[in-house]
Amino acid sequence: MLRPLLFLFLTASAFAAEISFSRQIAPVLIDQCVECHRGGKAKGSYRLDTVELMFKAGDSKAVPVVAGKPDESELYRLMATTEEDDRMPKKADALPEKEMKLIRDWIASGARLDVADKKASLSSIVPEKEKAQAPEKYPRPLPVTALALNPAADTLACSGYLEVTLWDAATGRLKARLGGMPERILALAWMREDQLAVAGGVPGRAGEVWLVNPAKPTERRRLVSARDCVLAMAASPDGKLLACGGADNQLRCFELPSGKLKWQSEPHADWIMGMAFSPDSQHIATGSRDRTAKRIDALTGEIEATFTQHTCAVLSVAFSPDSNDVISGDVEGEIRRWDREGEGKKDTTMRPGGRTEVLALGFLDPSTPVTALGNGAVVSVDVKTRRAKDKITRHEDRANVLLIQRSGETTRLISGCHDGRVRVSEMGKAEPVLQFMASPGW
Repeated sequence: MLRPLLFLFLTASAFAAEISFSRQIAPVLIDQCVECHRGGKAKGSYRLDTVELMFKAGDSKAVPVVAGKPDESELYRLMATTEEDDRMPKKADALPEKEMKLIRDWIASGARLDVADKKASLSSIVPEKEKAQAPEKYPRPLPVTALALNPAADTLACSGYLEVTLWDAATGRLKARLGGMPERILALAWMREDQLAVAGGVPGRAGEVWLVNPAKPTERRRLVSARDCVLAMAASPDGKLLACGGADNQLRCFELPSGKLKWQSEPHADWIMGMAFSPDSQHIATGSRDRTAKRIDALTGEIEATFTQHTCAVLSVAFSPDSNDVISGDVEGEIRRWDREGEGKKDTTMRPGGRTEVLALGFLDPSTPVTALGNGAVVSVDVKTRRAKDKITRHEDRANVLLIQRSGETTRLISGCHDGRVRVSEMGKAEPVLQFMASPGW
């Protein structure tokens, strides 16, 4: 009888010792704990967003993880307690029994770490899950939710399903497909020929930001692994910074080309829906579902001004060419202009399309805003009459995204529609100079 019992004991011990921190424990902590225990928002001064900090006590001074002793480990004790006022995570259901046992067994087996860099963030050490493949041919056109033009202005990156598609900017011919990307791609930024940023995720489940070399797609790096979608992203004109935000209310700023996190903050109480860098690369503007827009110092993440005069969700933002003012557009069709202090400019409330969403914003010149609207129109705005000035093009569905391309005396607007169509319009010409369906197989 002794030998079978000894065999079972040794087998159980070996099983517990094989628990992988990066593959099994870190994903649970990211999903259940990191949101309330990270830089800038560490409840009880205890942080779980890096491997090193996870082992350091917070205000309670209780040791979070005591190798071999789960019942003396504060991290496990607060997860396992039946006292609802003490139990973690707060204001949420208790961890499933399977996850609780996994954490207990990991600590009991010695709390081993299969991590090379203990200063690394938890999100960066979790191995990438194998993604599903994009369809060879799309069964129907996919809405265009993001566009980016490369520095040479000859290739257009477009959102796809689990991929980014690359198109010849002159002919609309498909050039390449970059697979292994987020399921939904909601923002793109092309900083250098060898560096394209891709943001998106799965609503309510995951958010991602990747840096990828379009010429060598295997050269890629994941910058963000979040609990919810990344909805907005912008790169600084000088190519040194990349900022992103989304449905987890987080604003993150990375140094380029390294991809190192520079700072992270939570400037809004709800989703970050729109984002823009100032032309001088010193400031970031954000728009949120919390009905505010903000001006933020790009170097520090400090809030410089808050605009509070919208009465509904703010979807889009853009800086004036001199970097002084910001225009912000909302879900009910209103565009407001405001200054460095967050004060609205007098008599500058614009309604170029009636009560339809202002989905994208920019400037054709210092005195002429341009916008893409929920009714499909892409129009310039007369700031004196505060109405639409010139109709540049009209899509059959929502005009989700807008790029402005300047080359010498020529200005082109590239717009992406919910029906899957991309149009390139040239100022002064009545018809688009190029249009194509940005879905492989169509």
